[in-house]
Amino acid sequence: MSKPVAIVTGAASGIGLAVTKHLLGRGYRVVMADVNQGEGDRISSELGLDTLFRRVDISVYDQQASLFASAFKWGGGRLDFFAANAGIDDRQSLYEKNETIKLDENGRPTPLNLKTMQVDLDAVIQGVWLFKYYARQNAKKGGKVVITSSAAGI
Repeated sequence: MSKPVAIVTGAASGIGLAVTKHLLGRGYRVVMADVNQGEGDRISSELGLDTLFRRVDISVYDQQASLFASAFKWGGGRLDFFAANAGIDDRQSLYEKNETIKLDENGRPTPLNLKTMQVDLDAVIQGVWLFKYYARQNAKKGGKVVITSSAAGI
C-alpha cells in the first residue's frame, strides 16, 4: 500500500512547517502549499522526496483546486489528510480610527480589503469542499481535516 498523502497550506513557515515535519515523521508524503516560492522550494528540497512544493494563493479557488488535483495525482490517487493552516492578519480594518477612506473615480468609497477573510475563512471552507471530493475517491474512503489558526488569524 502506498504512503498516506497530505496537503498542508501555509507550509513554508510556522505551524504549517511544524505540521509538515510531523506528518513526514509519521510516514506521510506531503504537498506543501504556500505563497512564498523561495522558502517553499528551499524547505521542500531539504525535507526530501516525500515532499512536493506548490506555490498557491489559496484565496484563488482555481489555484486551490489545481493544488488538490495535483496532490491527488502525485499521491497515486489518494489524499488522506488536509491541514488548512494558511492564514494572514488584517489587511484593512473596518474599525480603524482616523482612517482616510480612499474614493473611486465616482467619489464612492473603494471596497474594503477582504483578503484576510478570503484566506482565513473562504479558502478553508473551499479547501474542505475540495478535500471531501478527493478523499471520497480513496480506495479506503475518508480522511482527516485539521484547521489551525495563529493569534494573527483570529
